[in-house]
Amino acid sequence: LKMKKKILAIQGSSLKKINIITDTSFFLGLEAQKRNYDIYYYEPKDLSFVDRKVIARCSKVEFKNNFKKPIKIFKKVVLNLIRAKLLLIRNEPPFNQQYINTTFILEHISSKIKIINDPKALREVPEKLYSLRLTKFMPSTLISEDLKEIKRFFDKNKKVVIKPIESYSGNDVRLLNKFNKGQIIRYIKKYHHLMFQKFIPEISNGDKRVFII
Repeated sequence: LKMKKKILAIQGSSLKKINIITDTSFFLGLEAQKRNYDIYYYEPKDLSFVDRKVIARCSKVEFKNNFKKPIKIFKKVVLNLIRAKLLLIRNEPPFNQQYINTTFILEHISSKIKIINDPKALREVPEKLYSLRLTKFMPSTLISEDLKEIKRFFDKNKKVVIKPIESYSGNDVRLLNKFNKGQIIRYIKKYHHLMFQKFIPEISNGDKRVFII
């Protein structure tokens, strides 16, 4: 007997932006297909709450391990997300109001289907800010947009790495050898609070990451 397909819904950024070499969403999709899932993909702007139902205007897609044509789009459908066996939230930051709105909408069905990561957890566990609970394992760290505090941090630590709180994939992460007021002001205007960390030279040996599923 042919097994009935299960539905995997993915809330992600534009399909045009998926990098099949580095994007985990692509590999998750490939693995899901091996496990008999049909994939329905939508962006945050396609999500709606309609009379107690949470729906999304999705593209039914197939991921292919083919660099030239990695994604095949079959059709557009309006999917009642309660039909999904599993929903992955994979859209990239910024963690803006649109992102927050989707978590509240999806929370309406989070007790009825499996959503990874949980919408409430996404709101309450912002990646860089949550790390402040683990400061004993971290290099000297400052989160601020106060220029005096930032200058004091540079005076103490000399080489400093700047990280935007809301960004991802290393975007706009910079190593500064000295306090550059103009560049930091531009960053503050763009991102507001920034994370500053003392540079650890051992990073040249590579890093290790732990994924907890």
